[in-house]
Amino acid sequence: MRGAGAREPVARHWWWAVLGGPLFALAYPPLNLLPLAVVGLWPFLAFLDREADRRWSRAFAGGYAFGLTFFGAILYWIAGLTGFSAMAVPAYVASVCVMALNGGIVALAVWLGRRRGLPLVVSFPLAWTAVEWLRSFGDLGFTWAMAGDTLASYPLLIQPAELGGAYLLSLWLTALSATLYRLAFPRAGTPRRWIAALAVALAAAVPAYGALRMTALERRAPAWRTFRGAAIQPDIPQDRKWDAAFERETQRRLVELSLRAARARPNLVVWPESALPSYLRYDPTSRALVLALAQRIGSPIFTGTTDADTLPGRGGGLPGDYVVYNAAFLVRPGMIEPRRYAKHRLVPVAERVPFVPQVATGFFERLSSWTGQFAPGEEWTTWTVDGVGFGALICYESTFPAATRALVRNGAEVLLNITNDAWFGPTAAPYQHASHLALRAVENRIPALRAANTGISGWVDPLGRYHDRTALYTEAVVVGDLPITGIETPYSRWGDWVPLAALVAWVVLCVIGSGRRTGRRERRLSRSSAAGIF
Repeated sequence: MRGAGAREPVARHWWWAVLGGPLFALAYPPLNLLPLAVVGLWPFLAFLDREADRRWSRAFAGGYAFGLTFFGAILYWIAGLTGFSAMAVPAYVASVCVMALNGGIVALAVWLGRRRGLPLVVSFPLAWTAVEWLRSFGDLGFTWAMAGDTLASYPLLIQPAELGGAYLLSLWLTALSATLYRLAFPRAGTPRRWIAALAVALAAAVPAYGALRMTALERRAPAWRTFRGAAIQPDIPQDRKWDAAFERETQRRLVELSLRAARARPNLVVWPESALPSYLRYDPTSRALVLALAQRIGSPIFTGTTDADTLPGRGGGLPGDYVVYNAAFLVRPGMIEPRRYAKHRLVPVAERVPFVPQVATGFFERLSSWTGQFAPGEEWTTWTVDGVGFGALICYESTFPAATRALVRNGAEVLLNITNDAWFGPTAAPYQHASHLALRAVENRIPALRAANTGISGWVDPLGRYHDRTALYTEAVVVGDLPITGIETPYSRWGDWVPLAALVAWVVLCVIGSGRRTGRRERRLSRSSAAGIF
């Protein structure tokens, strides 16, 4: 017997939700444990199976626990940025606590779906996919670690992304996981034959589509024109990147590597995010260096840099007189293109403090020189070099499917991703970050060239296959002949229709299920009344 006031032990299935998070996280790069992409969600599904008929608050709490351990494992590298920002650990804790809401919302949707008659194999993938999409919006938008990202290293499996983006891959993967789970652990009344048939169809559909599509595209590949791009990886240590005493060495590495790349006669040389520790438009030394180098190698240079605009009515003599951007410019021999690209999706806290007016960011900048000072860009700028249009994503913008689509809709035929992943150290983050580019390439059937300060650099063909991937923390030059397909994919044309359809389908099925339950209740009451009369 338990004494008075003794606590009830935690039910075993609550630990399943906690275990499911890190188990599913192992399916992501760099481990790429594909079987866990399918069965890693089973502990979470087992929890939902037990709690879906109980109180909504219990389902939400268990889903939140799953989210805490999942995002805690995926985003552990944020806490390691303490050498650069005093906000690193608070940012990690806040990020995980906020992102964990996704697990709670999915669990709540499954709970509500069950009460409306939706089986787990239907409600779970619909809810998961819709929630992934909803978390891409707003100041806290963060699409890192979508379920479909676990497939990025398997070109055969990511080909359907051209139809509905990475969201379609998430829908397929979670549907396959839930179907196989239900087949392995049926409930009373489960139509096992139908579930088995659905599992076989799902498991076969994506590899079959991938094989057919890759074969068809490879046949057409010889007719595609190419654009030769060169990515520069200068390997500038993060703790020296903005050190004035190291600036000459930074310039030396960029020049030396660009001259090496010039031997391959590229159409474009690409430097990483914030390649120069200066404001390119305003610093005469940097401006002269890049202009002279572009003239010398005979190729345009695309470089990340910091940029600023003076606020209206300000004199320009104080730091508060400017709006600062994480930007990129195209430097042609003899001129700097006046149009810039300013990063749209800023990293919360690190680049922009959410929900805080620009004038109030000084407090956070005093805590850390790497916190909260940038403003978001407004245009999806593209350029043309040698008749080929290209656009750029800066840093983690490559995790947002809609960002690449916006550039493609604005004329980009080649995608650049310039980034500085030196922050991450030798963690899983550089591998996860680089993997997203394979999905963006397939979604829009465009090639992508990645220039990362400390790696991973490389290029991705329109079939999602990585080429010439560099090692971390080495100086390197990557030269690739990027194939221009000229294909407009369904995803390029229609965008995020899959998660929208998933959200609408979940709502409609819940409404229909509610109507059926109401109808059955009324018929039971009617029969009871009739029995009472007679």
